[in-house]
Amino acid sequence: HETQTTCWDHPKMTDLFQSLADLNNVRFSAYRTAIKIRRLQKALCLDLLDLNTTSEVFKQHKLSQNDQLIGVQDVISCLTTIYSGLEEKHKDMVNVPLCVDMFNMFLFSCAFESGRTGKIRVQSLKIGLMSLSKGLLEEKYRCLFKEVAGPTEMCDQRQLGLLLHDAIQIPRQLGEVAAFGGSNIEPSVRSCFQQNHNKPEITVKQFIDWMRLEPQSMVWLPVLHRVAAAETAKHQAKCNICKECPIVGFRYRSLKHFNYDVCQSCFFSGRTAKGHKLHYPMVEYCIPTTSGEDVRDFTKVLKNKFRSKKYFAKHPRLGYLPVQTVLEGDNLETSLQIEYEQLKEQHLRRGINPLASPPDSIVSPQHTSEDAELIAEAKLLRQHKGRLEARMQILEDHNKQLESQLHRLRQLLEQ
Repeated sequence: HETQTTCWDHPKMTDLFQSLADLNNVRFSAYRTAIKIRRLQKALCLDLLDLNTTSEVFKQHKLSQNDQLIGVQDVISCLTTIYSGLEEKHKDMVNVPLCVDMFNMFLFSCAFESGRTGKIRVQSLKIGLMSLSKGLLEEKYRCLFKEVAGPTEMCDQRQLGLLLHDAIQIPRQLGEVAAFGGSNIEPSVRSCFQQNHNKPEITVKQFIDWMRLEPQSMVWLPVLHRVAAAETAKHQAKCNICKECPIVGFRYRSLKHFNYDVCQSCFFSGRTAKGHKLHYPMVEYCIPTTSGEDVRDFTKVLKNKFRSKKYFAKHPRLGYLPVQTVLEGDNLETSLQIEYEQLKEQHLRRGINPLASPPDSIVSPQHTSEDAELIAEAKLLRQHKGRLEARMQILEDHNKQLESQLHRLRQLLEQ
């Protein structure tokens, strides 16, 4: 009231984000991000929200047009319905006004809204809620795909790009987006469609198959589910470093040494015991092992006993599908021009005027095949154009966002 300004930052949310700084000592970005999201999920009581409930609430509030912009009051109305339902099922665990305020602040912070205009897209609300709700991982993939897919239940590059753009805002809000390819989702879109032979559209099965590979931009989501599953897990094993027994949470078993186990605290902080190197292969368990898994790991250890240290240094294991970083997108802007020049050069070599059409009487089979090639190239160029337009829109949103943040910083400095 003294400054006659509006504060978007809820004090409880500010405290939560400050507490997340304690997790910065976790070495692995996917786990660091997932643990932060898990804390956020619990603070917002979204770990109690069933995935199917979100769809029912969307229907109840008639949120069917994903491109529609909705204001604060509409979002509050939707969130109130959700949290009131959770309060009925989980009394004394859900503070409806607090949860609505905090999640509303999260949605209307820089994570989902550009320029702080007081409006967000319906799809952003849906993606945010679905990503943070509880449910089976593959069922979550299916629901996310369904939200962006067209009436034919197929998804093109633009639709997938919008899905990934909204999803990446969650780690972005936590300051962790760089490890997942940055805000440029173009390489991830390309990765998915290359996995499916560059078809113009993909099915839900093809999307899920790609997500099973845990692509770099989305690896935090399956890790989040493993973090949740491991919270109450107890393993009848002793940590070879800190001697914790039983190991609670994640258990990491060496595939180089027999009976060598590490708890999640030691593993995340990079502590090791004598004779074991960080680059040695480990297997992760978020639930207690079965006898079959014990035998399988014993066999792997036996094989690795005969492998040298150089072998493990030269063969690092990635638990996710890497996609090229934000720098990879630099050549995209010139690709359209390059392909145009190549097409023009082909026309000149064949002595064809690109602006003129040959009379029907002189059309030969050769010209027919050339026309087919040109049509195929034109389709490819249109696909590039659509992808670039989607990326341009995303970049424009980011620019508006940065301008808004800069304006806010100036106001703070003046104060």
